[in-house]
Amino acid sequence: MSLIAFAIFLFLTGVALLHVLWGAGVLWPFKTETGLVSAVVGYKKDTMPPPNHCYLAALAIYVPGTIALMLAGLIDASVTASTLPLAGAACVLVFFGRGIAGYVPAWHERFPREPFATYDRLYYSPLCLLLAAGFAYLLINGPRT
Repeated sequence: MSLIAFAIFLFLTGVALLHVLWGAGVLWPFKTETGLVSAVVGYKKDTMPPPNHCYLAALAIYVPGTIALMLAGLIDASVTASTLPLAGAACVLVFFGRGIAGYVPAWHERFPREPFATYDRLYYSPLCLLLAAGFAYLLINGPRT
């Protein structure tokens, strides 16, 4: 269980760090803003979201990683023990919802750009579904308080 929680934490921390870098104007791993937008945002505009949106996304991605560590008992959750199951369930629902969204036609109408649309079906959505499964496992099998 600790391995699953730590893997979730590391993965989400890496993704959050990418969002911080993008908010700071770093285009990696692409050479142009248009290339970055086409691959990771997917909407019709050619510009990245404002930096504050990238930073908020980074925070929203990082926090569930710490929740995974709490669910596994790797971080003391005594202060949040009463709300931890709700936080874990929210993580399951959010990642499951985002994972399913990638296969819904309305989602692709909103985010039609390539290669984002293809990456979303092949990588982003399945990763979100895997994260949802990981959170569900931690929620069901986590340490009891």
